[in-house]
Order: sequence, then C-alpha cells, then structure tokens
Amino acid sequence: MTKRFLFLHILFFILTLSAVHAQEPLQRLLSLPKQKSSVYELLNKIGELSGYSFIYDSKVTDNERKVKLPAGTYTLRDAILRVLGNSNYTLSVVDRYILIDKKQAIPVVRAIVPDYPKPDSVTSINVNGAVYDKLNNDPIADCTIGIDGTSIGTIANADGRFALKIPIKYKDAMLHVSHLGYEAKQIPIALFGGNSRTIYMNQRIVPLQEVIVRMVNPKKIVQEVVEFRSRNYPQEPSYLTSFYREGIEKRKDLLYLSEAVFKVFKPSYESPSEGQIKLLKMRKITNEANKDTLVLKMKAGPEASLLIDLMKNLPDFMDISDNTPFNYNKIDMVEYDSHLAHVVAFEPKSDISDPMYRGRLYIDANNSALLRAEFEVDPRHIDQAASLFIVKRSRDVQIKPQQIYYSVAYKQWNGKYYVSHLRGDLFFRMKQKRQLFYSPMHIFFESATCKIDTVDVKPFPKTERVPLNKIFADTQYVYDTSFWGDFNIILPQEKLNEAIEKISAKVEASADGN
Repeated sequence: MTKRFLFLHILFFILTLSAVHAQEPLQRLLSLPKQKSSVYELLNKIGELSGYSFIYDSKVTDNERKVKLPAGTYTLRDAILRVLGNSNYTLSVVDRYILIDKKQAIPVVRAIVPDYPKPDSVTSINVNGAVYDKLNNDPIADCTIGIDGTSIGTIANADGRFALKIPIKYKDAMLHVSHLGYEAKQIPIALFGGNSRTIYMNQRIVPLQEVIVRMVNPKKIVQEVVEFRSRNYPQEPSYLTSFYREGIEKRKDLLYLSEAVFKVFKPSYESPSEGQIKLLKMRKITNEANKDTLVLKMKAGPEASLLIDLMKNLPDFMDISDNTPFNYNKIDMVEYDSHLAHVVAFEPKSDISDPMYRGRLYIDANNSALLRAEFEVDPRHIDQAASLFIVKRSRDVQIKPQQIYYSVAYKQWNGKYYVSHLRGDLFFRMKQKRQLFYSPMHIFFESATCKIDTVDVKPFPKTERVPLNKIFADTQYVYDTSFWGDFNIILPQEKLNEAIEKISAKVEASADGN
C-alpha cells in the first residue's frame, strides 16, 4: 500500500465516520459479521461497536434466546430489532444509553421523561431493577444503590434486584450503582420512568504492575485503618434510618421472618456509648404448620446492627500488636468507586485453639478507610462456639454450629464513612430427643442504611428505645394496613419470596405512630 493510498484511505475513513456520527444515533451504520449467539451477547457486541449502553428489563427481552444474525451493514435500530426478534419494541436514546421497551399505548417519550403527578399529590417515585455482571450475566448481590450526592439509598438483594423510593424532587438526579471490583455506574433516574431496568456492570481488573507497586506490609495496612479512624469516620452523632430483616429456615422451609424499619442513634465513633435503636415499623411472619419445631431464637437480633460495626467496636483481628494471635497476608487489589482497595486476609495462628475469626478486609489504598469486611468463625474450632450464639433452646435439643459468617460494608457521604450494609448467616445442625438425624438450620439477619441525618441529632427517650438485650422475635406489635409506605427496604430474594407465599400464616405489622 503506497503512502498516498494510505492517506486517502484514512481520510475517507475519517470523513465517513464523521458523516455517520452526524446522523441520528439509531440511523448509524454498523458492519456486523455472520454470527449465532444469545440476545444478551449480541446486544453487548452492538453496544461495544456503537459506544452505547443498553437499559431494559431482561425479563422482557429473553436474554438467553439464540439468534442467527446474517453478515451485513445495518442501521443501529435495525441491528437491535433483528436481535430482539421483532419490531414490537420502542428504542429511545438518552445521553449514552439506549432504552428498550415493549410497545405501549402511551407515547415512548413518557418512558424517558415521565409525566409525574403534581407534587401535591405524590411525594415520591419508584426506581427499581436488577444489576448483572456484563461479562457473565450473573446477578451482582449487595450492590450499593443510591441517589448521587445524597444519603438516600438501599442494597441489591442476593438476586441483584433492588427497589428505591425517592422524593420526587430528585426525579432529574443520577442513580449511583457501585460494588467492589466493578466500575461504578451513573444512570439518569429519568431513564427508569416507572419501569424495571436491568443494569450491567463491567469488572475492573487491577493491572499486575499496579499491585506490585503498592506492595506493603499487610499489618501496616490494617494498623493504619485504626490510626486514621478519627479522620475517616464520624466524630459527631448521626441518625441512620435502616431496614432490618431476620429469619430462621429449617431445611428448605421458612419457619420465621421479621422485618422492620429502625431509626438508629449512632454516637461518635470514639464514644464508648453503644448506640440506640427506635422501632418505626415492623411485621412478623410465622409458619404455623411448623410452630412446634421453632425451638431456636436468635441472640442479639437488631443489636447486631450496632455490634458488627467494626469501626465502632474494634475486633481483636484489627488490634495489631507484637503478640497478635493472627497472621495477615495481602492477597489482591480491587476497585471500588474509582478507588483502589487493598485486600488483606487474616486467620488465627496454628497454635490458637479458641473459636476466633478468619476473613478478608477491603481497605481504601488512598485514605486507609475500611470499605468492607467478610469474616467467619475458624472452622477448625467452630464446635466450641454454640453457646455464643444461641440464647434460648429446648432442653432436649442438641445443636452443632456448621458455619458462622458475617459481612459489613461502609459507604462514604460528606467525607465520612457510615455503615451501609451488614449481614450474618449462621448455619447449624439440630437434633431433638428421640430423633435419629440432625436437621440443617439457617439463621440469618441483615440491615441496610437507607438514609443518614446529621442535623439536630439527640439520643432517644428511654421509652422509645428497643431493649438491646431482648430477643426481637418476642417484640409485641399491632396491625397496620399501610405497612412500609415510603420506607426503603431490601427486596427479599426470589427463594425467600416463594417461601413466604407457601406459608399459611397471619402477617401482622406495627408502627409506633412517629
């Protein structure tokens, strides 16, 4: 190829590309090879070539359906509709996103910029959807979902699904989606328009050279978390509005479930005060068919939302001293919200026989803030831990712990880090007198911070506080037909929803009227 020909070829390419970009986005031309793949994979390919991301409900598009796409040059619109299999879809472009919706009787513009009711009739709008890994199409659990620039948010459930109720004044704001190891996403809330949307996130692999450059002593990394605690965590009291859920499963049967919205008084992170909890709303579901088998009751319950805040209640594995009973190793680096984070693993030394924890700490490489912790009782000595977790049981019951696992995550707001999400999963085997075999039991609880307030924060009157040493399942309540109202919650995962539907039980709710 001569230099002159090469110059003309490049010039022609640039002119052609510019002309295409000048057209309407959906009329841009794409050259696609012959291929056979799933709807999901082909849409990803089209997105890469066009530079657009897709927003749609994956339940509507049948992502797994196989499609044969002939080689050819297509407009962006034609390529998308051919992959979807018919023209019964509307396509709309907003910023760098292409919305895919089933055709409706109402104009599609209403899906882009919803015609919200007047503010005096509606005070909040619903934003819901699911978050998936773009590479493998797997749901991403525990994503942090929030309104950019505010403390309003929630957490995606184990199926990646979320629902968020936001004040209508934020209808033009951005939805911020983040998770460890992924590139954070900013999506205009107007794109949801009352519809469920599927969000795909890209994994962020930290280059090896970046990991090598930042190789430091893992003990020092953990030690600096404690040293800089006063800089990274609130030194003034705050209110956290939190959604809480706890339950007990026997084999595959749900025996008991409680859900509540709390207002939590959090003192300074250096204050010796533990904090206080006020109950705003609650409901409890009990499986009447298995009532006689409900012999376990959870210790701590809502108190866990205070105790598992590791930066408020520093655990022994974050106490770095010369005689520490733990070994520490830096095993990886990941990205979180455009920041790099060290991953430090810890475990008890081999000569330790007490039931201590092992796990991983995710620590911001720039400011030494703890972003997330995952830890469990060392399986080697878990048999000794039963009495630490069960406060009530029948005298003729034998209980053996199998796994005790916790996680806690933090999010930054106004320069400080607050608890975002925590979860505990306790797995036991239980056998009653005269039974031959043990039955698997699963006790779980989780809490998500949905709003943070730092103005005019005061402790609650004693009469309004939930007793922290009381088993939450024994809390009294009255029925309330309106139930959650505008409170944000963690959506129950699909299998939990199915279990609830199978229970022939009376669902009751309570509110204290405040």
